[in-house]
Amino acid sequence: MDVVRPEPFYAKLDADIKAILLAQIRNLWTHTSTAIEGNSLTLGDTAFILEEGLTVTGKPLRDHQEIYGHAKAIEIVYALMDKQSLQEEDLFALHRAVLTESVIDIYKPVGKWKNESNFTNYIGSDGRQHLREFPAPKKITLLMDQWLERVNRYCATPLAQIDAVSAYANLHLDFVSIHPFFDGNGRVARLFSNLPVLRSGFPPIVVPTEARQEYKRSISDYQATIPALGSLENLTDLPDNLERARFRGLCRGYWEPTQALLREAMEMQEKRSVERSSALEPKYEEGHDTDDDFGR
Repeated sequence: MDVVRPEPFYAKLDADIKAILLAQIRNLWTHTSTAIEGNSLTLGDTAFILEEGLTVTGKPLRDHQEIYGHAKAIEIVYALMDKQSLQEEDLFALHRAVLTESVIDIYKPVGKWKNESNFTNYIGSDGRQHLREFPAPKKITLLMDQWLERVNRYCATPLAQIDAVSAYANLHLDFVSIHPFFDGNGRVARLFSNLPVLRSGFPPIVVPTEARQEYKRSISDYQATIPALGSLENLTDLPDNLERARFRGLCRGYWEPTQALLREAMEMQEKRSVERSSALEPKYEEGHDTDDDFGR
């Protein structure tokens, strides 16, 4: 039996209001996700670049390329909303889009899984800095097959709002804990993990720039609870604990900016609908009694 999917979140909007809303979300999503990774362009800069096709004086070329790449990646995500089965090539396409300035390097493959171990710095409970190792390259294909299976399971049927945000948070957290690419893992996670959300008829969840430290700290705190992360072989070994629950709670809050944009667009649509209805109502001259006229 075919599953009846909800309409996209923008389905009830006129074409012009829809275009504005999608541009607003694209600008916000692109700005926040690239800024979290160190891009220096502001939201205003991002909107100017994408809407006018011009550059911002004094800003690095790389930052401009990241903006265009992320905007292209959003288009890919929207195109995947109707795909029956999501596969690794879809992730590779997103990776190629977000990593726009890439030097050909066999140890830094773009559009492919990593082929070298990767690490990150974190502050331990002892207050000192340590290296955290992510799962080894030879484990990535197996782990990402499991992850994509979860994505497709979440996407198989429409989700209620609370389940949609949980799906996003769980997929997001698992992806960045696997860390399958040499770079760009956060951006790809924030994009692809939104597919169950979008398919359920909701706008995407966008991590605000001002939440950068809180967001990264929450992920690091969760990863600190994973025993032997570097040798992870099965996603079922990832703990469902207080740190994961906290990340889910943060993601619920991160949803508000796009929800607010959608509410404003729906209010403008309602206002226009009322104006249209008023224009179609019959008009009578003041003091003109139609019943008396009819009886004469």
